[in-house]
Amino acid sequence: MSTPFSIRDPQSGAYSRAFFDEVVDREVERSRRHGSVLSVLSVVLANWSTFSASMSAASLGDALHTLANTLLANVRQTDYVFRWEEDEFVVLLVEANLDGLKTKVAHLAATFRPWREEGGPFPQKLRVRVGAAVLDPGLVFPAVLQTARAAARGTSGELPVLRV
Repeated sequence: MSTPFSIRDPQSGAYSRAFFDEVVDREVERSRRHGSVLSVLSVVLANWSTFSASMSAASLGDALHTLANTLLANVRQTDYVFRWEEDEFVVLLVEANLDGLKTKVAHLAATFRPWREEGGPFPQKLRVRVGAAVLDPGLVFPAVLQTARAAARGTSGELPVLRV
C-alpha cells in the first residue's frame, strides 16, 4: 500500500504514477467482474520542453496544477487523473464506452484549443494533445495504455480515439 506521500504528485496535485499500479489492478478486475468498460486517455503537452524552459519553477508548478485541475474538472468523480511523465497525464475513465470516450476527447480538444491558439491561462501557447483507447474484454491493459499514449504523441498513425 502506498504512503500518503506517494499517492499525489507534488508538482501537479494529480495522482502519482506510483499510485496508478494500485488503482489500475483494482479497476481492471472490477471491469472484468462487472462486465463494464474501462477507458484510458493520454494527455500530452506537445511543446513542454520549450514551454517549461521559459518559466520559473513556481510558474511551472502553477501550470501543472492548472492542467491537472482542468482535467479533474472535466472528468467524473469516479475517474482518476495521474501525472505519468514530465509532459504527460493519464486519465482512467471508469465505465466509459467508445461513444463516451469520443465525446470526452472532443470536449477536451475544445477545452484545450484556446491554450494552443491563444495561450489560454498562460503567457505563452501550450499544445495539449489527447489520445484514447478502450479496454475490451480479453485484452491486456498495458496494450490499451500504450495505444492511448501513442495516439496522443502522434506515433500511431491512427485517429486520436482508438479501439484496441
